[in-house]
Amino acid sequence: MTERHAARRAEIERDHYVVAAALVVGLRRIARDTATDPENLCQRVEDTIAASRAAYRRLNDARINLRSQRNGRWEDSQGLPAPLVCYRHRGNYHGTFPSMVALGVALRRVRGVPEDQRDDGAAGIAHKLHLRGELWTFELGGAVHVFSQPGSPSDAALALLRPTQRPESAPQALSYGVPRGAPSP
Repeated sequence: MTERHAARRAEIERDHYVVAAALVVGLRRIARDTATDPENLCQRVEDTIAASRAAYRRLNDARINLRSQRNGRWEDSQGLPAPLVCYRHRGNYHGTFPSMVALGVALRRVRGVPEDQRDDGAAGIAHKLHLRGELWTFELGGAVHVFSQPGSPSDAALALLRPTQRPESAPQALSYGVPRGAPSP
C-alpha cells in the first residue's frame, strides 16, 4: 500500500470512528430513557440510525469534494506538520489538543456553543462539529490534530485561541497535497 493510500484509508477510518461513536452515544441516550412506549422507542432508534447514515454520507461526500479542490490558500494558525500534509485538503490547520475533551472545552469557551449541543459533554461538542464538517480531527502521536473549514465559526474561534505562528506573507499554496516547490512523494 502506498503512503497516499494509507493516508486515505486513515482518513476514512477516522470518519468511521467519529460516526460510530456518535451512533453509540445516541443509542445509549435512548436506552437510558425507560419512560418510552415501544412505538416511540422504535421511531427514536430509526431516527438515530438515519441521522448516523446522513452524517456518514456528508463526511464521505465532503472527503471526495475536498480532494478535488487543489491549490487552495490556507490560513493556518499553526505550522502544518509534515506527516499531516496528506490531509491538507481538510482546511485550516489549528494545531493539537491533548484530547477531544480538551478541544470541546476550548471551543465551548471561545465559540459559545449553544446549550442544545452540550448534552454529550465537551468531547460530544468536538464530535458533533466533526460530524457537521465544520472541523476535522485526526489522532496522531497521542494528540488530536485539528483542521477547520475556512470561514466557519469554529475556524474563527480556533484562530482567536491560537494566533498565527507563521508569517502571513507565506501562504501555503498546494498542488495535490504537496507544498509547491517540495519534492513529490
